[in-house]
Amino acid sequence: MFAQLKMMFPNLITITDNTTMDTVSYKWYVTSNNEIIGIPKTDLTQREKELLEILLTPYKANQPPTTDREKMWMDVLFHHEFPKQMLQEKLNDFHFVYFSLSDETIDPESFREAIHGLFPTKTPILWENNHEGVIIQEETQNSEDFISYSEIIEVLTTDFYMNIKLFIGPTIKNIKQAPDFYYWIKRCYHLTTSHNHDVMRYTEAIPYLFLQDINDKEQQLIIESLLNDVKEDEELLKTVQVFLESNSNTTLAAKKMYMHRNSLQYRVDKFIEKTGIDVKQFEGAIAIYLCLIMRTKW
Repeated sequence: MFAQLKMMFPNLITITDNTTMDTVSYKWYVTSNNEIIGIPKTDLTQREKELLEILLTPYKANQPPTTDREKMWMDVLFHHEFPKQMLQEKLNDFHFVYFSLSDETIDPESFREAIHGLFPTKTPILWENNHEGVIIQEETQNSEDFISYSEIIEVLTTDFYMNIKLFIGPTIKNIKQAPDFYYWIKRCYHLTTSHNHDVMRYTEAIPYLFLQDINDKEQQLIIESLLNDVKEDEELLKTVQVFLESNSNTTLAAKKMYMHRNSLQYRVDKFIEKTGIDVKQFEGAIAIYLCLIMRTKW
């Protein structure tokens, strides 16, 4: 049946981990083999829609009505269109929190209310399907607004009697990079989900990603996301690499760099301040070191 449908509707697509479920432009159906397929609405006549609903099962992703802000984000992420308002805002420092729920029948409005009660501001929420989606945090948290994602999971698990997994993406500073990074964060979640972390942060995921078959573009996204604010500062990057190769021993690294210990410490602290990644801790150190090695490819 799939081959026949493909012949009738050449623009037919199937859902994979790398596919964004665009319910605005596509009608979605489930085949007898439990494949989820999408057909552009503009390719369907009313009669064809009625026939497909008889032959196939309409796939009703459990998506709530969206706010104006969520509609703008939908345009950015799913259609690569950048609303004038968002460009004028010069939106900086936002990141994606990809979520996956064990319960596919959850009421989206109840979920939204719970999320808005846990976050300091009403964050946009977009649904990929009836159990996965993304929370978009549009501003850097103040210390008093720090969010414990483990606490969020605990509250949601208690309130909704379900399991939830979160993948916390890196900070993004350019709205025009949002579509590529959204695709990448979603892929990162699916590449690392087998490691059974309820909360997985981006820097924590880097070693697991290197175990996967990631292409050059995805490798460059890793470099861009971790080193964006310091990528032009070769001296600083070299200092951090020597520091890590010296087992994070400041005195030894300073000797190798022929500089005073305090000067090297200043550079390491400067790197941490600019990137937000603590290379004095294991997770930050291994993520950055792998990234520094990888960038030598280009």
